[in-house]
Amino acid sequence: MKMAPSLIAIAMATMGATAAHAADDIYFGAGVGATHFNGLNKIEGVNVGEEDAAAANAFVGYNFNEYFGSELGYQYTGRGNTDGNRYESQGATLSGIARLPLGNDFSLFGEAGAYWGHTDGLGTSDTKVSPLAGAGVTYKVNDALDLQARYRYMWDVADLHADNVRYKSNQSVATLEAVYHPFRTSYVAPAPAPVVEEAPAPAPQIVEKNFALNSDVLFAFGKDSLKAEGVQALNALYQQIVEFQPKDGNAVVVGYTDRIGSDAYNQKLSEARARTVANFLVSKGMAASKVAIEGRGEANPVTGTKCDGVKAKAQLISCLAPDRRVEVRVSGVQEVQK
Repeated sequence: MKMAPSLIAIAMATMGATAAHAADDIYFGAGVGATHFNGLNKIEGVNVGEEDAAAANAFVGYNFNEYFGSELGYQYTGRGNTDGNRYESQGATLSGIARLPLGNDFSLFGEAGAYWGHTDGLGTSDTKVSPLAGAGVTYKVNDALDLQARYRYMWDVADLHADNVRYKSNQSVATLEAVYHPFRTSYVAPAPAPVVEEAPAPAPQIVEKNFALNSDVLFAFGKDSLKAEGVQALNALYQQIVEFQPKDGNAVVVGYTDRIGSDAYNQKLSEARARTVANFLVSKGMAASKVAIEGRGEANPVTGTKCDGVKAKAQLISCLAPDRRVEVRVSGVQEVQK
């Protein structure tokens, strides 16, 4: 019986239909091994029965998932003999495969299905479908290649009648197999995205800004009440403070005079002028608790010794004008932009 070409054609047709759905799960395999024809040397009327023979197989399979699959194959169970006469069996197999993975490389599997076999022996032949069961272990060499060992048992493979001799054949087949997976690829988890730690927000900075106003612009000589042009000057100052925008800002208003007059008089006048400026800033919206005043009299003159040689009072008043001033020092916290 020439079954192998027919089986190959069937396998290829099945492969084509299946690959259209899941090409990455199809595989091909072949193996060699040994068969034992149970009871072949115990047939009544047979003097010598050779029960052991070389076996081979070829198959195509499809895995539905990592646990279940199916196979269609050709099984040559080998050639024995009875009293020197040929005893041979071969056929097609169709089975379901259940697989148990053991880590990444090894797996155990079991199979159950049918063997459609043709047997020649005892001067006659028989073709029938028989139950098949098997088990094995697989080692994954790489994505394309598996090596596996398989054991199969087939019941009632043939029922042979010849010259008052009857033999029902059960067969055991053990094979070592190579399995080729042309489309299989291992899943590689994508590398996790690098963790980018956000840089900590920059620490807030303490900032300070100084504003200086000439007292002759703000006040008449020897006075602490604002002139009209002084109001304009302080409005402009307040706008600069607003644009500065310090958080939790504080202001210190410091008044200075020139050296004309007594120390006590100058101290009192410098404080009064500082208070006038501070009150103006509070009236514009600054919190009174955030505004402090200081009077420093004639301290820290900016003219130095420039006016020492000036004797006329009017000229001295004019020369010492830079010493008569009000300074506003504003400080607070400012967020630093990234």
